Amino acid sequence: MKKIIVKTNFEKILFLVIICLTSALWSQKRTEPFTISLPTHKLEKSYYKTIKLIDKREDTTSLGIVQQGMLNAKAKVIPTSSISSQFQSILNSINGDDTEEGTMVLYLKQLYFAEVTAKLSEHGYCYFQGFLFSKNNDGTYSLIDQTDTVIDIKATDVTTKTLEKGSEMLVDFISKNASKKPETNNHYTMEQVMTFDDTAKQSISFYNSPQLKDGVYRNYNALKNQQPDQEITNVKFYGNAPKIVRIYEMADGKEKEIKKGDIYAIVYKGEPYIYLSIENLFTKAIKRDNDYYFIGKIRSNPNAGSMMVTGAAFFGAIGVLIMSNPAYPFEMKIDYFNGGFIPIKEIQNKNY
Repeated sequence: MKKIIVKTNFEKILFLVIICLTSALWSQKRTEPFTISLPTHKLEKSYYKTIKLIDKREDTTSLGIVQQGMLNAKAKVIPTSSISSQFQSILNSINGDDTEEGTMVLYLKQLYFAEVTAKLSEHGYCYFQGFLFSKNNDGTYSLIDQTDTVIDIKATDVTTKTLEKGSEMLVDFISKNASKKPETNNHYTMEQVMTFDDTAKQSISFYNSPQLKDGVYRNYNALKNQQPDQEITNVKFYGNAPKIVRIYEMADGKEKEIKKGDIYAIVYKGEPYIYLSIENLFTKAIKRDNDYYFIGKIRSNPNAGSMMVTGAAFFGAIGVLIMSNPAYPFEMKIDYFNGGFIPIKEIQNKNY
């Protein structure tokens, strides 16, 4: 029996990915073709004749990794034609007689397939993250919709079903928005759309406040909006390392330790520290090039019924995590869009 789940709530997404540890496997020549299956239905009304793609994926050479054959050999998912042309084909397919000359622009952050084998089944995933804009009559652009969605498919053989459901997700996203005009009054220039990650961060307090507010943040939204959930009065560092192992509050005139398990991050003396459950501590995040980076350990149990994550938040998608139980230190950055951890590179340093 196959189970298909679509989840848009980030804290429920069981999608764990990484690219660095699988580069050797990726060098194989196995490939899996991907073509978006076009719908047969037509829209009664469409405002858009053209869709343009701004591809901001970390890896634009493939659409992820799936498993082939009895031995689950790794294969790159390769589009049979450019993703840009395939999105245009969706629009061509759904447009009917009542179609205007408008233009859509898709700012694509992530589009990735992945598979993980458990004891009795396989999980297939497709992660889709991006922003969709409409071109206005004055040459500016307005946001129509945004998506941060993972499809999770559980089956004995998930490759075909994962690609099929991923295709349906892409078609549905374009179809539901082709008959919509943007409701927002925000107007962006093409330059702002081309660099929309930087544009979006301008409205996020975490990235723009001259001084971060000290306190406990139980989820990314609280940190993003600089609205601490609880005060802290003191902390205990792990030796001389930029890691905090205990945090305290004042209760009834006494200092009391705060439980760490349900916390996303803290800010102490204006510096952010991200909680990592695998280490049961907070590690310091450093702002660099308008992003927050930190070093922490990653671990996954590929034999579990679902993929396990290492922190209070889940990773963004740039690969497939294939690890055993040992923990590996990685440099990671925070995904400003959803608070996920994006692995950057493995740290070859015994101090971590």
